[in-house]
Formats: sequence, C-alpha cells, structure tokens
Amino acid sequence: MNQVTLIHKTLPPYLGWHGARVTFLALFLMALFRVKTVNLTELAVGFQGKARLASNYKRLQHFFG
Repeated sequence: MNQVTLIHKTLPPYLGWHGARVTFLALFLMALFRVKTVNLTELAVGFQGKARLASNYKRLQHFFG
C-alpha cells in the first residue's frame, strides 16, 4: 500500500468529501512533500499516475480557483 492510498483512506471521516476530491488532496499532499514548492507547474510534475502533466495542472487550478 503506498502513501497516497494511506492518506486517501485516512481523510474521508474528517472531511466528508467524495472520492475524487479526497484522491486529489492525497495526490496534492504527496506532490507537495515530494517537490517542496507551491508552484503549480512543479506540483503537477509531482503527481503520480497516468494523467498528463497538463491535466494535473488543470486539476490544481480548479481546486484553488
């Protein structure tokens, strides 16, 4: 079990969010820990998974927008 999965399983009782939002937050936190910056372009690179870089960047923009 990886860190994203652990975070994803831990957060829902505290947030009450649906799965996609919790998944995004888990990915965001791990990317933040990995790249140690708040630059959205660099954070998008730190996301794990099969999504394209541009898709991850848009997810970040929508989350904060």
